[in-house]
Amino acid sequence: MSIFFLILGVASADVNPAMQLIKIPISQGVKKITCQQAYDKNTKFVENPNYEEGNGEVWGYYVYEGKPIFLHYCKDKNGDWVK
Repeated sequence: MSIFFLILGVASADVNPAMQLIKIPISQGVKKITCQQAYDKNTKFVENPNYEEGNGEVWGYYVYEGKPIFLHYCKDKNGDWVK
């Protein structure tokens, strides 16, 4: 069994600047899991209730524990990139 880490950059008012990196361990058994599959499994898509066509806001965004995500990537325990 191998492990890699899904790293999420989330918006947070708890730290300055308003950013926090979260490291989530992902276990792989016989079936290989991609970084995108790990992202899809651990995050939730939320529609923006303020969105209206032409108002310049995004239609929706992904969140982790209620915090908007602005970046994600995966690395293994050796620090190598995982696709």
